[in-house]
Amino acid sequence: MKKPVSAALAWKNNEGPWGNLGGNKPRKEPKTVGQGHVPEDGQPPRGWSQQGNQNQPDLEAVVNEMVEKLRGFWRQQQGGNGGGGWPNGGNGDGGLPIPVLPWQNWFYIALGLWAVSGFYIVAPEQQGVVTRFGAYLHTTNPGLHYHLPFPFEKVVKVPVTQVRQVTIGAGEQQEGFADEGLMLTGDGNMVDLTFTVQWRVIDPAAFLFNVVDVENTVAEVAESAVREVIGQYKLNDALTSGREQIAPLVQQHLQQILDFYKAGVQITAINLQQVNPPSAVVDAFRDVQAAEADQQRSINEANAYRNQILPLAQGQVARIAQEAEAYQTAVVADATGAAARFNAQVGAYQSAPVVTTQRLYLETMEQVMSQTPKVVLGGRGAQGVLPYLPLDKLPGGPRPVVEGGR
Repeated sequence: MKKPVSAALAWKNNEGPWGNLGGNKPRKEPKTVGQGHVPEDGQPPRGWSQQGNQNQPDLEAVVNEMVEKLRGFWRQQQGGNGGGGWPNGGNGDGGLPIPVLPWQNWFYIALGLWAVSGFYIVAPEQQGVVTRFGAYLHTTNPGLHYHLPFPFEKVVKVPVTQVRQVTIGAGEQQEGFADEGLMLTGDGNMVDLTFTVQWRVIDPAAFLFNVVDVENTVAEVAESAVREVIGQYKLNDALTSGREQIAPLVQQHLQQILDFYKAGVQITAINLQQVNPPSAVVDAFRDVQAAEADQQRSINEANAYRNQILPLAQGQVARIAQEAEAYQTAVVADATGAAARFNAQVGAYQSAPVVTTQRLYLETMEQVMSQTPKVVLGGRGAQGVLPYLPLDKLPGGPRPVVEGGR
């Protein structure tokens, strides 16, 4: 008659499948709760965890429990031999006993263990790539999966959320090789760059099978892309205003090349950490920058003076133009009035020549005499008066004679 499984597992307490064969320690019965067995220490059965107060199975513990149950079954099968089925009589002093079974049983045991080895777990940050005889089969998402055991199928777990980084231009220069950070600009100058490339895997199958040494490939393609983009900029632009435009162009060009290679990676960022002239010419470059700064300062000062003087000059031009227009208007008006008066006088002269002539003479004398100082003596008031004419004070009079005849 077969013994219960609990008795078959009694070997853990240094007991054989038929009780304590190697000592006098009495056999302990396990405590039961409902339909299951609970050890005396109060812990839950093997294969279950208490995390979060929830009983959740653990794959490894479940497998170990199955193996122990198989061992108990083997002991029950050999129970009728009186201990003859175990080396050393199956006592507790010889350590874990090895059952003596027919070879067919060992074959089935090995076959079961081989079949169980096909279970695998993919972590949340991974994806599994399953291959059959080395050829790609399919890709699995996070969770518990199964594949045909070795040598038929194999799984490779690839991190797909990890952002990887490669730095270019910061390494030590090797003898006989040019520094990878030295690059040629569009105007024939050299520039020393240090930049990082951040990337992650988006297609695990392409990542594993299409490109050999993807990290080194990303570094070499990134260096080539940066050289191509830098060659489109002048040195001053690469160091100043064009620096912010270089990284997006490099990322776009690098992604296009990697997509052409079907590398299965995505470029997440290009960071330009350092963009400087070569160390051998940095002093001369600083002098050039200082001269350019002086030039720019002079240009700014000239622009400020121009902005200040131009409004004044434009105001003067506008005033002169307005004065000229006013003078033009006045001259034209005077000429028009004089012509009208002359035409009127011609008509009057034709109708009364003597009267018109006398009137014009009197008007002319009035204009002339009104602008000069004069003394009029007439009748008896002129007798006994010596006329005196101050020629030196008259306009256009003779100049005084200077000593020496000059």
